[in-house]
Amino acid sequence: MSSQKSKTAKEPDQIVNLSASEPSSQRSSSRRSQVYDMTNIGLDVVANISEASDILAPLKAACRTTKSILEVRQAVDDNREEWTNLMRRLQDYMSNIEGQIVLFEAYPPENRAVDEAFARPLVHYVELLEDILSTVSVQTEKRGRVFSSLFRDIRKVKVDVEVIFKLNRDIEDGHRQFMESLSLFTAYRAQAIETNTKIINSNIETIQTDFDASTILQLPMVTFVASSVHTPCMEGTRKEVFETIRRWADDDKRVKPIFWLCDIAGSGKSTVAISVLETWRKERRLGGQFCSTVARELAHHIPELAPHIAMAVKLNPAIMRSSLDEQFRILITAPLHHWRKCVILVVDAIDECKSGSQRKELIDILSVAARESENLRLFITSRPDPIIESALHSLSIKTKLEDRLHSVNHQDNIDDIALYVHRSLHGVLPEEKRQRIVEKANGLFIWASTACRMLDSETNFSTPESVYDRLICIYPTGVIDGLYDLVFERIDAEFYPVICEMLTLLLAAFEPLTVDDLDDILRQVGASGSARALVRNLGSVLVQDRNTQQIEFRHPTFVEYLRRCSIAATVEKRRQLYLNTTNAHGQVALWCVKRLKSRTEGLKSRGQDIEVDSQKTPICQPSLAVPYGPNR
Repeated sequence: MSSQKSKTAKEPDQIVNLSASEPSSQRSSSRRSQVYDMTNIGLDVVANISEASDILAPLKAACRTTKSILEVRQAVDDNREEWTNLMRRLQDYMSNIEGQIVLFEAYPPENRAVDEAFARPLVHYVELLEDILSTVSVQTEKRGRVFSSLFRDIRKVKVDVEVIFKLNRDIEDGHRQFMESLSLFTAYRAQAIETNTKIINSNIETIQTDFDASTILQLPMVTFVASSVHTPCMEGTRKEVFETIRRWADDDKRVKPIFWLCDIAGSGKSTVAISVLETWRKERRLGGQFCSTVARELAHHIPELAPHIAMAVKLNPAIMRSSLDEQFRILITAPLHHWRKCVILVVDAIDECKSGSQRKELIDILSVAARESENLRLFITSRPDPIIESALHSLSIKTKLEDRLHSVNHQDNIDDIALYVHRSLHGVLPEEKRQRIVEKANGLFIWASTACRMLDSETNFSTPESVYDRLICIYPTGVIDGLYDLVFERIDAEFYPVICEMLTLLLAAFEPLTVDDLDDILRQVGASGSARALVRNLGSVLVQDRNTQQIEFRHPTFVEYLRRCSIAATVEKRRQLYLNTTNAHGQVALWCVKRLKSRTEGLKSRGQDIEVDSQKTPICQPSLAVPYGPNR
């Protein structure tokens, strides 16, 4: 340690001795050359950083120029306090800049890029330092004096107080502006990095969301949509019924999480269900209308539940092979624990499940879920059914609204049908005849709506007055079969065979047939007929879905009417339609086999994968999904 100190102490003597051997003019010229060289180097630095695009360029240039000023300071033997303060200030500023350099060197190059707007104030500071270097150098050369030969390499330069004051002021202002610009750049870059981070996180979330969506889309979904057949209630009707349902849905006490709307066929249960469903969808309270279908609709209506449903599917890849109650618990009840708001599941026409034991099983599962889930509510509709009645009768957690939609004891039912008929048939029939239609409906909405479609049909061969006369002659009042009989009485008897054949094929098909499917089957069996003509002429009881082109029955009561028409004894008695369903099943089966053998539409060759549309894959319990599949 001592040897190092001794060596350091001798270095000035060595410098003096070397200097003594040089002539005075050469020393003066050498000093002047050093000053000019430093100035020239500084000018080169400014020129370079003006073209640089990295924030480190002006920072390092500022450090180098400050060091040059301090080096010139070493040639000045002046301990004046003002000068000392100036040098100390420059050293502090240089330390700050060096700290910024260390900070920015950790940035990737793309985050250090700086445009001209940000670089200009930084370059100005470097230019200021160059000016200070030039001033100090000139003052040193100008004021320097040579003393005795013993100290002739030491110059005593007395810099004017005014010059030092100006240098202090300039360096302080310049450094302040420099740091402000640097802080602005740092804040801008931090914001840009934060934005990029958000974008990256958003992209990650999007990828995760897409992955969750892909997982959820693997769940089968029934193809039938109730809204393709049923439409919401006409505005202004069913006000009291909707108010009753609204009070139940908005009850925060959640004493009775099950609402059972029970009424006869054709009273408008599904229409009411569609109406409240639309309301709850807008309020983000709708869960779905089954297990896999409800799970997919939950993810659609409440996106926040999608990750939880996707995780349930990932953890249970064979979920569709599980029992119905396990499917419901894993896909619906468990994800709902992550959602605090109320969720309402709509189960329309639960009585249309084929088997009584399966109806009971479904109701039991729904009841357990309603009891165990704090935020789940169930809106159920059905016709009067002894099995459903037995399953729900003892439940204290239900609200039941029975025979409310069709009973003539409730004046609003008559008023609602009157409003519907007068609006639908305005300009078609005079007011007194429209009122007779209201009375004839006797509170049954399906009778009124079917009669209105018959009277206002664009394919009528008869005048509205003649159709009206036949409607009024139907006896007894409000019986739906008599109304359906009238639908076919208006058709020429020569078309009965082909109409019966087409209706029988629609009735026999497990899933709704498209217009093209039905035409294809007719060509196969050698029958003359047009599916489009059938829909046009029977528009009061049939409808074609615009999206899928499938032919749907407007109401289950018409399906039941056609089934009764397949009983020979009944047909002979009524002398109406006869539908040979046994023969139709064979024709549809042969058509299916032909499609399977088709080279273009059938199965692929052995050993090749078969693509399966998940949306058309039947769920594990098909019979329980009948209310959401074809109206059969």
